[in-house]
Amino acid sequence: MRDASGILQATIKKGNLPDEQFEDAKKALIESSIELTGIVQEDKRAPGGYELKVTNLNIINFAEPFPIVKDQSPEFLLDQRHLWLRSRKLTSILKIRSTIIGAIHQFFRDNGYYEFDAPVLQPNQCEGGSTLFEVKYYNDKTYLSQSWQLYAESGIFALEKIYNMGPTFRAEKSKTSRHLSEFWMAEMEAAWMDLQDIIEVGKDEIRFIIKQVLQNNTPELEILDQDSKKLEKISKSEFPTITYTE
Repeated sequence: MRDASGILQATIKKGNLPDEQFEDAKKALIESSIELTGIVQEDKRAPGGYELKVTNLNIINFAEPFPIVKDQSPEFLLDQRHLWLRSRKLTSILKIRSTIIGAIHQFFRDNGYYEFDAPVLQPNQCEGGSTLFEVKYYNDKTYLSQSWQLYAESGIFALEKIYNMGPTFRAEKSKTSRHLSEFWMAEMEAAWMDLQDIIEVGKDEIRFIIKQVLQNNTPELEILDQDSKKLEKISKSEFPTITYTE
């Protein structure tokens, strides 16, 4: 049995629930929607160490045969992305991503920053004209945002310490499949800070994000086969600063 919190092994034994429900259980395929009632018992053999002894079963919807099995090609999985998202691996990635986004907001707010939004459709460039996505805007031209920077430079004179996190678009040509034209970016701007101050903010932010992931996503890191000790080491690192020359 799976929901957003994880998985739980459930056993259905004839005689422990009505015969009609037992027959429904035999017909239910993977990804059927169900409601279960029963007794939770400790069992070291079960995933998570616990098992549900089912006493009542309600089939909300019988699923069609699930198309994803083991050892499918990346191309097939991308075609079935809406179903592949239900896998433990991708669910774990999404949970960690949610923690990271929440940690970014928490870090800046805890340190006195105000969230300051900017339009996604912008009339000018800030990172170079060759990387712009042009959009027809009624009878005019506009562009998808490359950065929140130009708006932020006005905002700091009102709020002094501001940040933003949102979608960013770069029309940079690339021959690799790993290049993203759309991504989410966290940015900050602050008055009365020099370069060294900003560098220290970046270091503190990275440490805080990693600590939040370690605190909230240990099961997900294990599912993804990630070594939490490496992250712990990074969270305590000093992050030496080097010059362009170095």
